[in-house]
Amino acid sequence: MPLGTAVGGAANYLVATATMVYAQRLSRSVQDPPVDLRGPGVVVFAVGLAGNFYHHCLLSRLRADGGGSKGYKIPRGGLFGLVACPNYLFEIVGLFGVAMIAQTVYALAYATGAAAYLAGRSCATRRWYQSKFDEFPARIKALVPYVL
Repeated sequence: MPLGTAVGGAANYLVATATMVYAQRLSRSVQDPPVDLRGPGVVVFAVGLAGNFYHHCLLSRLRADGGGSKGYKIPRGGLFGLVACPNYLFEIVGLFGVAMIAQTVYALAYATGAAAYLAGRSCATRRWYQSKFDEFPARIKALVPYVL
């Protein structure tokens, strides 16, 4: 990943976290929601974090298994047999877990916006795989197994 992309992504999460904390602070005087989603939100966040980490580990092994080769390969393992970008899927799951924990409109809006962005990126990634690899399976969706 280019350094500029990594810095931009990190800056995005830093600003989102800071503004989410600020929105949470502003909502302290607001009455609590009738349903407490913090507990389930922690579980959803943990599943998203673990799934994202696992699929990034699988991606990092692609280059290591190739003997230092810089060539591209179709990822295997985990949910890669069903979707092109399971790491994005689990990132979205984690963000909605954060939204459940925060229970603010801002957190939900951020998770929804990030989901839309990552859905677009995953569709572009799937198209790239199809153009690069003749053997890329047509049954593999972009983001959501059997759906998108």
